[in-house]
This record gives sequence, structure tokens and C-alpha cells, in this order.
Amino acid sequence: MLAPMHGITLRLWRNAMAEFFPMPDLAVAPFIPTFAGTKVKQRLLQDVDLSVEQRISVIPQVLGKNPDELRVLLRAFRAMGHRRADLNAGCPWPMVTKKGRGAGLPRTPDVLRRMLEVGCEEMPNGFSVKLRLGYDRPDELLRLLPILNELPLCEVTIHARTAKQMYEGKVLLNEFSEALAGCRHPVVYNGDIFTVEDFIRLRNRFATVTRWMLGRGILCDPFLIGDIRAGCRQPRDPVTLTRFLSAYLERCSQEQCGERPVLGRMKELWTYLRYSVPQGEQLWKSIRLCRTLDEYRRLLGLC
Repeated sequence: MLAPMHGITLRLWRNAMAEFFPMPDLAVAPFIPTFAGTKVKQRLLQDVDLSVEQRISVIPQVLGKNPDELRVLLRAFRAMGHRRADLNAGCPWPMVTKKGRGAGLPRTPDVLRRMLEVGCEEMPNGFSVKLRLGYDRPDELLRLLPILNELPLCEVTIHARTAKQMYEGKVLLNEFSEALAGCRHPVVYNGDIFTVEDFIRLRNRFATVTRWMLGRGILCDPFLIGDIRAGCRQPRDPVTLTRFLSAYLERCSQEQCGERPVLGRMKELWTYLRYSVPQGEQLWKSIRLCRTLDEYRRLLGLC
């Protein structure tokens, strides 16, 4: 399972990826925020539009705290042909949590319950939720498990950190183990799978996890899924990476209006790739200084 970050155009990125790298079983789209009103703008749905090219199945993801607004979006998903959706109750960014959304939603258990109830009503047997171990403390999720366990969720994704940790510090595996044992639903593990060794260690420890979510790991290293399926690190072909970068640039250039937004997409991708590419940090410093796509192309040999 894959959860790309905001700023990366999921559809363009995954379709370019699929030409050159092994792909995950599912993709979770960047979250779509709920809104007041009953008419959904099409631009909000472009990453989950089933009428356009789909190289991999995608699960729409919602961010919000209003059950009625959630219902509007879920009905729009169903009208598009989706039978699954996910509630993001784990985003740790302060601008989200201070509004009671993302990882701030579990701090109001009654609201969380109602959101999950609406989700299960609108997406029978196809509604899931992603949470963290807690907001301030890693035992907070344990107190919410009775709410989760009484509802017909199809699965629960747990990021093994608190919201306060953001993406820093170590994942809290002992606390995750407690939550895993107490959850009656299939559990998806999320957090710091950057290498095949990370995956094997976690899989051996948590045998009852039903699915594994790769977020920053696959953005940092697009070869990672191939490594995991092979059970060991595979040789890196720089030509394959170059061809992927060229394909992604071409796709973005076809759909984005103006050079500046496209260059921004490329720089966003490199905030992750720099960790796995040889001399990646040095290369990233040069990419940050690029002012035009021609400069970017010449730097990477994409001309």
C-alpha cells in the first residue's frame, strides 16, 4: 500500500512509476478536505477519477470533522465508481490538527465516532481509518479502540508515532504492539519503512499485520517495492531512474499550466529522492537553485 504526500501529483507520479518500477497493490490518494455545500468541484477529484488512465487501484482519502460534509464526498466517490474510502485521522500538521481535523479528530471521540458511523453507512464494508498512537501520549489510541471495534471498518491503519512527534524520532513499536493486539479489525502498519531490512524486521515482529503502508519510503527510493518483493536489496539501474524522471517531467509538463508549477513538482519529488540517489544531497542543492526547466534538464541529463 502506498500513501504519497501532498505536493506530488499522485496520478501522474504513479503512472510514470508503473512504467519502470514494481508497484504496490493499492495507492491511497492525497486527502481531499470536506467542505460546506453539496456540489463537489471536479478539480478535487482528479487524483481519484476512474475515467482516466489508472495504472493501479486507488483509495480516496478524506480529511474533515463534519459528518454531513463527509457524506457529500463519499456519495461523490460512489458516483464515480469507488466502493472504498479512507478517513485521515492521523495527519499531524498543526494547521490541520488545531482545526480538529487529522490527528486532532481523535481528541473529540464523539465526533470521531460519528464520522466513522457515516463512513460505514455510505461505504458498507469498505470504509477505513488512519490514526496515530495518540496526540501527546502513545497510549491514547488504546482508549479509542472500543469505538473502532464496535464499527464495521474494513481496516485500521496505525502510524506508530504520536502527532507531537510529527515524522521525527523513533517509531514506538512497543506501543504499536499494544494497539495491534487490542484492535479487532485488520491492521495496516505505517511508519519508517525505508529499506527491505526495515520491512523484514517489522514483518517478523508483527506477524498479524495484514498490510504494510509505504509512504516516504517509496518516495525516497522507487526501487524499494522491488527490494521487498525480492527479499533483498536489488541492483540500482541509473538509466531506469533517469527514464522515470524524464517520464514524470513529461507528464507534468503536459498537464500543468506554466513552467514554474512543473519545476515545483520536480523539486518536491527531489526532497525525497535525495536520500537514496548517489550524491543525492549535493545534487539536491543544485536542483534547488534551478530557475528553469532547461536548467533542470541539463543538470540531470534529460535533454
